[in-house]
Amino acid sequence: MQNSHMDEYRNSNNGSTGNSSEVVVDQSTDFSTEIMNVTEMEQSPDGSPNVNTTTEENEIANTVDLPVTETEANFPPEYEKFWKTVESNPQDFTGWVYLLQYVEQENHLMAARKAFDKFFIHYPYCYGYWKKYADLEKRHDNIKQSDEVYRRGLQAIPLSVDLWIHYINFLKETLDPGDPETNSTIRGTFEHAVLAAGTDFRSDRLWEMYINWENEQGNLREVTAIYDRILGIPTQLYSHHFQRFKEHIQNNLPRDLLTGEQFIQLRRELASVNGHSGDDGPPGDDLPSGIEDITDPAKLITEIENMRHRIIEIHQEMFNYNEHEVSKRWTFEEGIKRPYFHVKPLEKAQLKNWKEYLEFEIENGTHERVVVLFERCVISCALYEEFWIKYAKYMENHSIEGVRHVFSRACTIHLPKKPMVHMLWAAFEEQQGNINEARNILRTFEECVLGLAMVRLRRVSLERRLGNMEEAERLLQEAIKNAKSNNESSFYAIKLARHLFKIQKNLPKSRKVLLEAIERDKENTKLYLNLLEMEYSGDLKQNEENILNCFDKAIIHGSLPMKMRITFSQRKVEFLEDFGSDVNKLLNAYDEHQTLLKEQDSLKRKAENGSEEPEEKKAHTEDTTSSSTQMIDGDLQANQAAYNYSAWYQYNYQNPWNYGQYYPPPPT
Repeated sequence: MQNSHMDEYRNSNNGSTGNSSEVVVDQSTDFSTEIMNVTEMEQSPDGSPNVNTTTEENEIANTVDLPVTETEANFPPEYEKFWKTVESNPQDFTGWVYLLQYVEQENHLMAARKAFDKFFIHYPYCYGYWKKYADLEKRHDNIKQSDEVYRRGLQAIPLSVDLWIHYINFLKETLDPGDPETNSTIRGTFEHAVLAAGTDFRSDRLWEMYINWENEQGNLREVTAIYDRILGIPTQLYSHHFQRFKEHIQNNLPRDLLTGEQFIQLRRELASVNGHSGDDGPPGDDLPSGIEDITDPAKLITEIENMRHRIIEIHQEMFNYNEHEVSKRWTFEEGIKRPYFHVKPLEKAQLKNWKEYLEFEIENGTHERVVVLFERCVISCALYEEFWIKYAKYMENHSIEGVRHVFSRACTIHLPKKPMVHMLWAAFEEQQGNINEARNILRTFEECVLGLAMVRLRRVSLERRLGNMEEAERLLQEAIKNAKSNNESSFYAIKLARHLFKIQKNLPKSRKVLLEAIERDKENTKLYLNLLEMEYSGDLKQNEENILNCFDKAIIHGSLPMKMRITFSQRKVEFLEDFGSDVNKLLNAYDEHQTLLKEQDSLKRKAENGSEEPEEKKAHTEDTTSSSTQMIDGDLQANQAAYNYSAWYQYNYQNPWNYGQYYPPPPT
C-alpha cells in the first residue's frame, strides 16, 4: 500500500532515475516542455476551460475518493457557526482561518475535509494549509489520503519549495525502506520538484536536500550531475553551492564522480594537453584510450590532481557566468519582501519591483525563466489582475493553451469578481473563434457581479460583431427593464437608441426609445441631447417638427435647471435661424427666449435678496449644467460633441472603459 500510491510518479519519470547524464540532457533540451507541464498543464482542467468549474474542484472530484461515514449532524457543535460565515462570504479570509483552526482543534476528520476542500477552491496558494490538511489525514493513519492531499497541493502551487520538501519528508517517513522501488520513487519526486521549482531564486534548500539524499545513498555520480545543473541556475546561495561542489571533487576520486564516458574523455583531454603518451598504452597510439590503469603511484596522484583541477576549472567558468546572472537579479530579489500568498495588500514598492523584474526577465531571460518568474509573481500578487493580464499577454506569443490556462486560473479561482480580466478572457476566446465560451464567460460573470454596465455592454457588442442584432437589442431592453434607477435606465436607453439608429438605421424606433426614456427621466439632459443629435442627423427639413418638439420638451415641458433651459432655447433660435422654414416660428422662439432670460434675472434678484437656494443644491445644479452646456455648445450638425461617443472607450489596462468621462455608470 505504501508504494502503490506513487506509481503515477514512477511512470511519469519514465526512467529519469537512471543515469544522471540523461537527466542533465533532458533538462537542457526540453526544459520548456517540462516546466510548462508542471506549472501549467498539471493544473489545467480537461478540455476547454469552463468558468463554472474551477481547477481545484476538478482535482477534488478526480483525485479524492473519500468515504462518507458520518453525517453533518455529527459535526462539532460550533462548526455550523463558522461554516455559515465563510459560506455567505467566501472572501472572508479571517473567517476561513477561524474555521480551519476550529476543525484542527476538534480533530474531526469529516468536518476538516469539508472545510479544507472548500477553502482550497478559493485559496489554493496557501501552502501551509495544504501541509496542515495532509498532517491531519496522517494523524488518522490515512496515508494514501495524505499523499493525495500533498499532490493536489503541489499541482495547485508547484513552485512551493516548502511544500515539496514537506512532501519528500513525508515519503521518506511512510515508504517502506526495504522496498527496492522506494529510492526510485523518492528520486523521481526530487526530479519533479527541481523541474517545477528548481529555477526559483530561493530554491537552494530543495537542491541541497536532493544532493544530501544522493550522498546518503552513496551515489556520487548522481551528486555530480545535480551540481552540473544547479551551478548553471541563478539562485540565492549560488556561491555556497560552488564551495560544496569543490569539496565534493576534492574529497572523492574522479573515477567515482564521473560517468565512464566523462572520465575517459577528461583523461584523454589531459593527456593531450600534457603530452602524455600513456606508458601502458598500446604501442603506436599517439594518445591513450583513456581506460588504462597507471601503475606509477606518483603519476597516478598527479593525474588525479590534474583531473580534479580540470573539473573545477570547467565548473569555474559556469560559476563565473552564473555569478554574473545572479548579480543582474540580486536587486530585484532583495525587493521581494513577501514571496508567499496573502490577502493583505502589497506595498507599492513591492508591486513596482515585480513589474520591473518581469520587464527585465522578459527582455533578458529565457522563456522558461520568464514563466517561472510569472508563476512566482502571481503567487505573491494573486489578487492583482494587472499581473495576470500581463502574464496572459506574454503567453500569447508562446502558447494559446497557456493563455487560456492563465485566464482560467485568474478568473475562476483568484479574481472571480474582477471585470477587466474576465472581459479580456472573453475577448481572447472570441479571437480564437470560441464564441459560446466567450458568451459563457461574460454571462457567468454578470450573474456573479450584478449591475456592471461595462459587462452588459460587452455582451451587446459581442452579439453586434456576430451580426445578432436582435439579441443585442434584447440585451439592452432587458437592461432597461431591470434598471434599479432612472439614471441607469436612461443610460441603457441612450445605448439602445444609438444601436437602433446607427446600426439598424431605424430612426422611428430609436426616437420612440428616447421619448419613453424622457417620460421616465425628465431631468436627464443627455436624453434630450441624444434625441437632438439623431434628429439632426437626418433630413433637417423633414425632421423640423421633431427637432422643435424635442426643444420644446426640454424648454417647456421638462424639469431641467434654468441654465439648461436657456441653453436649449438659444439653440432653438439658432436652429430656426439656420434651417427653419417659417419666420413666425423664429420670432416666437425669440420671444420665448427673452421670457426665459427675464425669468432668470428675477431668480437672481431673489437670490441677492436672501432667497438663494442652498449651496449643496446650487453646487449640484452648476455641475450638471456646466458639463451639459459644454456638450451642447456649438453646431450639433457640424460637430457631434453633443454626444462625445469616443470619450467612452478609452481602452487601456490602467483605466479601461472609462465611462465616467461622459456619463457615470449606474450605481452598483
